[in-house]
Amino acid sequence: MHSERGALPTLVVGNLELGGTGKTPHAMDLAKRLESRLGTGTVAILSRGHGRSSKQFQWVDKACTWEQVGDEPWMMARSLRSIPVAVGANRLEAMRAMAQTRPELKAVVLDDGMQHRALVPDRLVCLQSRSNATWASVLPAGPWRDLPSRRGVAHLVVATQPDVQGEVQSRTVAHPPTCVHPTPADTPLERPALLVTGTAQPQRVVASAVHLNVALAACAHYPDHHPYSAQDIEAWHAYGQAHGVQDLVTTAKDAARLDPWLTQLDGWRVWTLPVEVQWEDQDAVDRFLNSWVRTLPS
Repeated sequence: MHSERGALPTLVVGNLELGGTGKTPHAMDLAKRLESRLGTGTVAILSRGHGRSSKQFQWVDKACTWEQVGDEPWMMARSLRSIPVAVGANRLEAMRAMAQTRPELKAVVLDDGMQHRALVPDRLVCLQSRSNATWASVLPAGPWRDLPSRRGVAHLVVATQPDVQGEVQSRTVAHPPTCVHPTPADTPLERPALLVTGTAQPQRVVASAVHLNVALAACAHYPDHHPYSAQDIEAWHAYGQAHGVQDLVTTAKDAARLDPWLTQLDGWRVWTLPVEVQWEDQDAVDRFLNSWVRTLPS
């Protein structure tokens, strides 16, 4: 396969195994760090937009629904006000469009893309949450998306779990719940809540909620990227009425897919668990980014 560099300098955030390594929060964190070095409006994020209904390249704007662009790009665009977000399955074509429509861009962070062999990234950050010793086989027979040896092509290997070796270690930390419906919350979250997830690693969300002393009445776990439906809302209403529960806790990614249904959750308060990346050695991350930024055109 022919491979080439993108029309813009690229930093790819990828992984070797199936979801749950935290690509999206790491991509957001690194994009913000790059923006602080390169200037406001000079850094963008490009995502494939998993499960989106649209096929063509597009920028994620206020008129987009999560179905059109994917839940993670929709969530990122609303969290990162000064960093534009785009979606495009063909990364090379997408970056040509990004460079043409936003000539002020100096760098693009790709949320996923390690397995997009047509692109040669300028910098590749590989996230790993499983030890190489657990490697068995790649999809569809096993949980690995790539061979463990592929981490050798990365410019920085980030271990996202304590028992994994990497050049730097990170962890994704949840913060106390924030009320997103209705806002602002009139009282703190003190009553038992229904936890709703549609993520690859729901047990981690449960652990975060417990760590934050969020009382859980029950958990409703759905597949990753699950599109919530009227039947789901009805089930939550029935549970809430039967058990006196009026608070729903979820992730920011799930909140994107819940957004169209908020008007049907009258009587409920919906809370999200904000997350951020914490680096064990932040100086190492700064050195990594600074060494790349010095090579970019001014």
